[in-house]
Amino acid sequence: MAEARQRLFLALWPPPELATRLHRVATQQFADQHARCLTAAQIHLTLFYLGPSDTEQRRCAEKVATTLETPPFTLALSRLGHWPRPRVGWIAPEESPLGLITLVSRLQPGLGECGFRIDSRPWQAHLTLVRKLRRPPLSEAIEQPLLWPVSEFVLVESRTRPTGVEYRILQRWPLNDQDLRENHRLC
Repeated sequence: MAEARQRLFLALWPPPELATRLHRVATQQFADQHARCLTAAQIHLTLFYLGPSDTEQRRCAEKVATTLETPPFTLALSRLGHWPRPRVGWIAPEESPLGLITLVSRLQPGLGECGFRIDSRPWQAHLTLVRKLRRPPLSEAIEQPLLWPVSEFVLVESRTRPTGVEYRILQRWPLNDQDLRENHRLC
């Protein structure tokens, strides 16, 4: 009998109060477009899509995540946009902070060694807010950026249900300031 595979991804998961604010932005900025807003509980920033994974692949990805050392950072979400081809509306930082870029760049080599496919396209930080979008958002930015102090990343399982996609956080890893402590010791 074949082993069941889980559809997995690594992500940043906003705290509930921020997720609620992001959902509110989605309903305001993508209003009257017959788009399907994600629920607050579904909103996240995907770091790396692992795809259908067996137990060995999952363990390898968990080992990569466990050994990673990256300092916490803050995301300032303010830029709105859409991609016509997949028909999604999103919010993103004007500029990705160094901590986020470091996190992704440190994950990719280890995950590649686990056998996961590294996308050749440049990675773009964004949080999908709506799907089946027909037109761009009402504006290209929100007035006041939503600040998100990021202190962890998660492993998530995605399951398709008759009612839609359901996400389940399987594991969490804290971002640590090891890099910062080492830099302070040198000074």
